[in-house]
Amino acid sequence: MKNKKFKKTIALCLIGILPNLTIAQIPTTDVAANAQLVLLNSNVATLNSQMATLNATMGKLLAQMERNVTANSSASKILSQDLTAKRTPASYVMGSPEMNELYELKDKIIAAYKGTRKNLRSFTNLEKVEKQRASGILADALLQVSALVSQGSQIASTGEIIESADRLSALRSILEKMDGLLEAVIEVNTSLLQKNEHRKAVHSLIKTN
Repeated sequence: MKNKKFKKTIALCLIGILPNLTIAQIPTTDVAANAQLVLLNSNVATLNSQMATLNATMGKLLAQMERNVTANSSASKILSQDLTAKRTPASYVMGSPEMNELYELKDKIIAAYKGTRKNLRSFTNLEKVEKQRASGILADALLQVSALVSQGSQIASTGEIIESADRLSALRSILEKMDGLLEAVIEVNTSLLQKNEHRKAVHSLIKTN
């Protein structure tokens, strides 16, 4: 009888404790859930911050890319214009004093050539070998003049990429060579004239004596 009473007493105690145990676990579960929510919110906030930074960086990158595209486009346009200008000789090159002098020198050299060739036929006191040597020099000079004039015209009008200043510089170099050729032809003529006149005077002196 006493055992039954004791068991009943224990059962009543357990029945009274169980609800309290259940109630005590509820706050523990809420705290864990709240901690997870706080952690989740923190992660979301961090992610939002990273996304904002990424968006700002992407915006700067896109803006820089647009500036680069604009700059490249401008550079390409300027380069194209520059190349076109270099391929198209300026009008002042075609009508420059250098071009005028080029053709004037050509005419002078041809005139000197013709005059010397005429003198060669009339210089009776020169030896045959002297006339042949002079004829060779004159023929070579004429060939060089033809090549130089052609070269000068090509430099002035070519569509190749050449600065106008460089065209004029090249023309001046050609003019120097042509000046040298003119002097060479004149020197040949002067030398032949002197030899012929000297020998003519010697022959006259011999005949007189």
